[in-house]
Amino acid sequence: MADELVRALVAGGAVRVLAAETTALVDEARRRHGTLPTATAALGRALTGAMLLAGTLKRDERLSLEWSGDGPLRGVLADATPDGDVRGYVGRPQIHLPPRAGKLDVGGAVGRGVLCVMRLPLAGGTLYRSIVPIVSGEIGDDLASYLDQSEQTPSAVAVGVWIEADGRVGAAGGYLLQALPDAPDDVLERLASRVENAPAPSELVRAGLGAAGMLGALLGETVPTLERLPVRFRCRCNRERVVGAMAALGPQGLAELVAEAPAAEVVCDFCATRYTFGRDDLGALLGSGST
Repeated sequence: MADELVRALVAGGAVRVLAAETTALVDEARRRHGTLPTATAALGRALTGAMLLAGTLKRDERLSLEWSGDGPLRGVLADATPDGDVRGYVGRPQIHLPPRAGKLDVGGAVGRGVLCVMRLPLAGGTLYRSIVPIVSGEIGDDLASYLDQSEQTPSAVAVGVWIEADGRVGAAGGYLLQALPDAPDDVLERLASRVENAPAPSELVRAGLGAAGMLGALLGETVPTLERLPVRFRCRCNRERVVGAMAALGPQGLAELVAEAPAAEVVCDFCATRYTFGRDDLGALLGSGST
């Protein structure tokens, strides 16, 4: 099935639910960054989690999640918009650890540290920033803890990535259940019980369930969706922005590049796209007066 995010309300509008299938976009991230399985799982979970949380934002905001841990990954960052675009990277993509309890050791790869959550307005306004301790490094637990601590919103978050023997992403997805104000305790207890006994999101995707089917299996009922949204790995970088960043080197920095290198290459951290500038390009930029 195609990658998508679905949103719905259940329990008479007392609980907001979102689910996403993200297999293709996580595999694209793997290919772009050349990640090994543990790094792939960490990045895929973060991308999926960012997509789910971004689905709760206003349309004029975007979300940034950054895990800064002392594990060998040396950090995970994911950035998403409510329109379905997500991008991200890990500090060390070639990390792969021995399994723990039969599963990829994402928590060990992330380590201890902090999770920084930022909501950034797209057209001016106040930036929201919250920093909370990393609970387990398993990504979903950390996001649920953040929602409970910083936003005082009881939530269940599950994200999962299944890696094939050849390293490809075979299945990826996740879900978010979030209590709205005045949600009845008995409703929350019933949903908590179902979530506790539910299969991992990646297992539901492997079983052939899309995002909407995932919610149905999770809640034990057909869930009327409010919105279905295609999601994709998409970066906002382009050559024009890179030129602007290079111009920030100033005349001296550009002059040194022109004198010392036949070409300059800039690689985007988020999507690994390479932008190459020959000596003529650098000379034109130096002489353009844009600096």
